[in-house]
Amino acid sequence: MRRSSLLKVLALMSMGVMPQGTFADGTTVGAEEAVLRVNIAGRQRMLSQRMVKAACLMALDIDTTSAFDQLTQSYDLFVGSSRALRDGDAALGLSPETYTPVLEVQRQADRPWSIYRLVIENGIDNAEITTAELAALDDAALDLLRELNHAVFVTAQSHAAAAPKVSLGLAVTVDVAGRQRMLSQRAVKEACLMQVAAAPEQQAERLYDTIDLFERSLNALREGHPTAGIIAPPNPEVARKLAEVADLWRPIKARLTDAAKTGTLSTQDLGRLAIDVEPLLRTMNEAVGLYGA
Repeated sequence: MRRSSLLKVLALMSMGVMPQGTFADGTTVGAEEAVLRVNIAGRQRMLSQRMVKAACLMALDIDTTSAFDQLTQSYDLFVGSSRALRDGDAALGLSPETYTPVLEVQRQADRPWSIYRLVIENGIDNAEITTAELAALDDAALDLLRELNHAVFVTAQSHAAAAPKVSLGLAVTVDVAGRQRMLSQRAVKEACLMQVAAAPEQQAERLYDTIDLFERSLNALREGHPTAGIIAPPNPEVARKLAEVADLWRPIKARLTDAAKTGTLSTQDLGRLAIDVEPLLRTMNEAVGLYGA
């Protein structure tokens, strides 16, 4: 499997250029649909982390109403997207999936999802999730995330056919910028789980790693990192938007770092963290959209 396939799709998406693909049975899949599939498959990874974050907040009785709403909305979107990716959805502009490799990786995600969804569905039905359920939920979520990562690459490889030449630097940069969105959600999830984990030091180490990766990636995006193939902001709009991200990230990073050091985070701080990460997520989304503009 070639990583360059996904990178090409990401770069083309950022520039508004759409590749053309062909299904295994010889029928043509439109460029817009091909990219939409990659978009939706990638969004599933975000939702896998977002649901655990919301479940943890519910278990700790932190802004329970908002957390419950986020959980149910994320669950509904995940289930609907999974069905649309396999069976098609006319309203979304998706035809049924016909590529055997894509269908296979989607089936591989069913195993961790079958464990994951039991906790989520029970929590939605009862409007409650216990702290005892969180460890199994997070284990399943990490397994699911690995399978979803695989699914994105296979989807991109199968649906992104020969594409025009694009800048590899731009492709790598868009990939890194897009990853920041998932990291923002994962960091809050880890900070929350650290409060209830049997081995909080493991969650603290994971949190340190997530903070470090977000920070190093943000610096590379703002300044460029030729060795890693990351280009500097290609226009002033991207530079300004990344500066906004840095401003939003600074207080969040401070709270996350303190939490990782001490192993604790007050209910009030965790609740504020969950609120503050949403503008960071939206602003990072906007930054990604500005590449190649």
